[in-house]
Amino acid sequence: MQKINILLKNGLVLEYEKKPAINSMAISNGNILEIGKDLDQKYIAGQIIDATDKIVMPGFVNTHSHVAMSYFKGLADDLPLQEWLSEHIWPVEAKFLSAEFVEDAALHGCAEMIKNGITTFSDMYFFGDQTARSAEKIGIRAVLGEGILDLPVANYQNADEIFTYIRKMHDKYKESELIDFAVAPHAIYTCGKENLIKAKYLAQELGILLHIHLSETKQEVNDCIKKTGMRPVEYLNSFGFFESNVVVAHAIWLNETEQKILATNKSSIAINTSSNLKLASGFDTFKSYLEHGINLSIGTDGVASNNNLSILQEISLAAKLQKALNDDPTILPAKEMIQIATIGGAKALNKFNQIGSIEVGKKADIILIDTNNIEAQPLYDPYSHLVYSLTSEQIKDVIINGKIVMKDRKLITVDENELIKKSKYYQKKIMKFNGIQ
Repeated sequence: MQKINILLKNGLVLEYEKKPAINSMAISNGNILEIGKDLDQKYIAGQIIDATDKIVMPGFVNTHSHVAMSYFKGLADDLPLQEWLSEHIWPVEAKFLSAEFVEDAALHGCAEMIKNGITTFSDMYFFGDQTARSAEKIGIRAVLGEGILDLPVANYQNADEIFTYIRKMHDKYKESELIDFAVAPHAIYTCGKENLIKAKYLAQELGILLHIHLSETKQEVNDCIKKTGMRPVEYLNSFGFFESNVVVAHAIWLNETEQKILATNKSSIAINTSSNLKLASGFDTFKSYLEHGINLSIGTDGVASNNNLSILQEISLAAKLQKALNDDPTILPAKEMIQIATIGGAKALNKFNQIGSIEVGKKADIILIDTNNIEAQPLYDPYSHLVYSLTSEQIKDVIINGKIVMKDRKLITVDENELIKKSKYYQKKIMKFNGIQ
């Protein structure tokens, strides 16, 4: 009998090309080795997980976040985007951002993501080395975009320093099983054409992702037209920005021409429905996006503007909102929404061959969801339950890269009480700075 690391037994396994079925799964060296019946007759497992009455599915892929903003959760709410940024978030960042702060806050955010079944996240922030250390410590997969702006930020005086840092971090983590770096120009209103072009060329040279906020508000679109005579996607396309693999966050103010541009390039959209609604940034009907063949994925945005990291909440809200906007209850059915939150994210991050679905040979990034409870019964269609019935509290076990990082909702690699204690420490400091106490 062959020795393996983990054997999952008798779970309701979601393989997208097949009907959901009760199966077992052998995991070895971080990968899915086999899916089938009676695997305990073939393998000797270091750990056995009884998945009876649990949905076994690929982990969620969060394609847009600001994980180190975790300590700003609930700091400033019920405000327009620009006021929220300029009068509240940026001043606090200017005061508190440091390597230590980011490492602590990122660890807290990574823990919250795992609690929500997120096994991979794509981030945009600063001090990426510290975020990488926290992600590796807790065991989550991450694509870390170092934020590029024209003005001095964090510990950088200019964009060229950031480009140098990205090269350094890419080289440092290129052999990591969990960490990739990306190039992340913040937005067209904070990053000029020269630096946007430099960002594109750097991403192409290193073969890594470009990640940018785009067409998040109507004002952004109007300002771009006034300044350049073009809409945001047209403006970026005019100098070949989309020649690389690009994730555009938000993208809720796109016309037909812009949608065609994204569809014909290696570009994906990170949908951030909760954040867009809360900041009243707007929303679009994604029916035409789908018709054009644009790859869609799900982002949570940061908890300062969401205010949680629940992918299940995101997909439920997005699905129901789109049905209402299109006057069509059949648009974005439950299975498609789950695929957008998994395979769609994997495609966006250029990791489709590694993650996003349960297939032999892919990475064992897997979550187990308890259905043996009042809220989950009776169970006719697991996809329907995931989108319309269940919450993150029913996500019980999380495996990333073949390692168990959460068991029965208890994090394995970090002390949750210490995370809570540290967050309260920073809360007091931030409240004092804001004059709340």
